[in-house]
Parts: sequence; structure tokens; C-alpha cells
Amino acid sequence: MKHINLIIIALLFTGSVCLAQVKKHSIIGVWQVGTAQMADAWLANYRFYKNGTFKYTLNEYDDLSRIRQAKGTFKLKGDTLTLIIKSRIEEVGGDLVQGSPGFQAEELVLDDTKTVAVKQKNVEPIHFVLEWHTGKSSISFQIQNNRYYIVSRDPNFEDN
Repeated sequence: MKHINLIIIALLFTGSVCLAQVKKHSIIGVWQVGTAQMADAWLANYRFYKNGTFKYTLNEYDDLSRIRQAKGTFKLKGDTLTLIIKSRIEEVGGDLVQGSPGFQAEELVLDDTKTVAVKQKNVEPIHFVLEWHTGKSSISFQIQNNRYYIVSRDPNFEDN
């Protein structure tokens, strides 16, 4: 019986140490959806800066989306991430043309667009509960259905 109690105490202690280590992780840096592996373009990613600002860039492989990036401020309190979107970057105009076979995923893509900044009218805070994950060689967090992996602790790393 003592042996089982010691095992339970050891498991509880180990679990609390692991939880404490996860909570220590800083969100500052670049976090990419689905993988920490880099390719020739970025997947959707967050960049969190020490000054409390963030950028969320949509998947660069998506050549049809007109919204390219959201910018604003963030706060992380416990496991709750609060975002306030202040502006976004959009593509306007342009034409639908044939995508490059073997390079672009879609057969039709937007071409010859102009990039504009759009001020956000609704600045209501958006709250997400983060679920942190640590592995042998990776740190990630999950927001709703998406898991983001740390790519760099430097939010300016290969800024897009």
C-alpha cells in the first residue's frame, strides 16, 4: 500500500512540475500553424513582440485570400490570450489568372493586386484559452482547432 501511495505522490509531483514548466514558456516569438518546419512560404503564423503587439499572417500559399495579415495588441494572463485587432492588410483589385502548375496549389490565383491597410472598426477583445504542449524537441500551443509551433524566439525572424 505504501508503494502505491509513493507512486501516486511521485506522479502528482511530476505532473505539477511539468505543468509549471509549461506555464513558464514565453509566447514572444514566431509560432507557425501545424509545424515548426520552414518551407518556401509561411503557413499561418503569429508573431508576438515584447512591446505587447502582435501580427497574424495568413497562409502565404493561399493565393486567393484577400486578407493577408492582422495587427494589434495582445495580453497573456495565465492560459488566456487576449487579442485586440487594430488593423489588417488586404489585397484589393487585381485579376484572377491561371496559377503556376507545380508551384501554386490553386488553378486560379489573384494577380496584380494592391496592398492596403484597413483600420479595424470593431476593437472588442478576442479571448482564446491556450493549451500548451511540450515534447522532446518542440513547444506548441493550441487555439481552438489549430496548433502553433515555435519557429523562433525572435519575432523578427524572416519577417513576412
